[in-house]
Formats: sequence, C-alpha cells, structure tokens
Amino acid sequence: MDKSFNMPEAAPAEFTIPYDVIELPSQGLLYPNKQKTVKVEYLTALDETILTSPNIINNNLITEVLLERKIKELGFDPELLIEGDRTAILIFLRITGFGPEYKQMVFDENVSKLIEREIDLSTLQPKKLTVKPDKDGYFDYILPTSKKKIKFKLLNGKDEKEITQRDEHDLEVNPEGISNKLIYRLERQIISIDGISDKIKISNIIKHLTILDSRQLRKYISDIEPGIDFKTNARTPGGASVSCFLRFGTSFFWPEL
Repeated sequence: MDKSFNMPEAAPAEFTIPYDVIELPSQGLLYPNKQKTVKVEYLTALDETILTSPNIINNNLITEVLLERKIKELGFDPELLIEGDRTAILIFLRITGFGPEYKQMVFDENVSKLIEREIDLSTLQPKKLTVKPDKDGYFDYILPTSKKKIKFKLLNGKDEKEITQRDEHDLEVNPEGISNKLIYRLERQIISIDGISDKIKISNIIKHLTILDSRQLRKYISDIEPGIDFKTNARTPGGASVSCFLRFGTSFFWPEL
C-alpha cells in the first residue's frame, strides 16, 4: 500500500471502538497460525472519510485500507487472507456500518426486465472449507482429460492484486491485446503439475491444456473455495422474492443515506 496517502488518525485512548469476533470461512486451515476467528472493529464516522477519499477510491484501495484498519490481532498481513475470508469480513463491515439492506438490479421474471430490488445481506450464508488441505495448505486434483496431477493453492488478496496489476500493465502496453488474467490466475494457483514445480514449465503446460481440463479445474477450485454464498433472494415491493446473485462490486460501500 502506498503510505503517501494521509490516513485518518486512530481513536484516542479514552474511546473504545466496539468490535465483534468473526468466524473465518476457511476455519484458519490455510494459515500458519491456524487462526479460526478474528476481531473486527465496527466502522466509525472517522472511517467514512476513507469511503469518500478521492485518492483512495481512484487507486482502488478501499478494501485494503478498511481491512488494515478494522482487523485486530490477526497475527499476519491482511493481504494474506484468502479472498473468501476477506469477503466475509467486508460484508460484516457493510452490514454493521450501513445496515443489511442492499439494492441492486436483478432480472424480475414477473415483469420480464431488469429492475432495482433489495437484498437482505444478513441472509447470506457462509461457505466453509470442506476439503482438507495438505500440511502446506495445498489441494490435489486430477485433470479429467489429460489425467495430470495438479497441486494448487487458493489465492489470497496479495495474489489477486498482483494478477490484476500484471494484466492491466499488459493492456496498457498493448491496448489492442487480450486479457491474460485467466492464464495468470492459473499460473499463480498451480503449485505443481505431475510433480513439476518449475514456473516456466508450468506456464507452458497451462497454455496447452484442453478447455475441458482448464474449465473443470477452475470449477473445482470455485466449488471448494470457502467464503460467502452469493446465491440469494431479492425482495419485491409486493413481498415476493426473486432469485439472484449478489454482485460484490465497487458500489458496495456507497449506499444512499
């Protein structure tokens, strides 16, 4: 994080900011200290300056700044939390800071068009890790077509940021090029293929995988990845509900007040 930004000051010693203990969907199985829960402070009026700071917004730092400020006694850099755990914490901050009501556009079959509906964030369910990793925090998978044995990890916040930065740099250098984000993600996720751990060799193998192998691997990773189940329902004015998926985007922390 660029420390040149002017950050809000910490609360005076005589004030105690309330917090809650959040259970991590990963159950801590992917971290060296195996920490299952973490203390997370509630958002304050001071934190609202973060949500309206042009520098922080324009540099896509809201998530990083909020996690760094609000997570207490984690024992390691919040960037090293896997994405599902980070998402669970951010949803807690959104609910406790602005309430559970969240409006987004959904397709309402009753009127056959996209329309703004309200989602109750408090009804979202955690998706816990159900496949046990090995002692290094890695998982195994056999590709359906080539039968290659894959050892992979789940990505953390630092991985995701570096993948995005790499892809954005490529497109800046070559605006007419195509995004290689899918390939970059697999390169970062895969630790070894049939025992091969050389990154250059892994990259070459990934680029020549069949679409079926690539898609099935990505589906398996998505299926086992802990976090929050975004499948939910949106309320209609008449009291009925519409099935939808929560879109966890840039406007998540800017509700109308």
